[in-house]
Amino acid sequence: MQYVIVSRFDPEKTATLQRDLPAEAFSAIDQATKDGIILDLSELTSLGVSDELARVLVDHLSHLTDLRTSGGLVSGGPCEGFKHAINIFEAETEQQACELHDADPLAKHGFFVIDQVYGWNQVF
Repeated sequence: MQYVIVSRFDPEKTATLQRDLPAEAFSAIDQATKDGIILDLSELTSLGVSDELARVLVDHLSHLTDLRTSGGLVSGGPCEGFKHAINIFEAETEQQACELHDADPLAKHGFFVIDQVYGWNQVF
């Protein structure tokens, strides 16, 4: 079964992220993700990302890539304005989908929490 999880970003954490993540680094992460590449710690820090934030981002991207590779993550990403994100998980139960979501390092660091969960039947 597939589950759509709508996450709500914490405004303070998002403001910190936007302040501490240079635009060049955000663009590089976005492009690398689209290309199926995970930037490593040294690449992120060379783009001006603090060591602490770079570690969380590398772990976040690795987590999502591993989920995608294993079939646990169908699709996902932030909504415009970074107030919400939408992720579609393949899971046996809603609880398992929520556990996959909450295992994300950004969730563990309080950047976002689950707002809504929907069972989803993909039609096309």
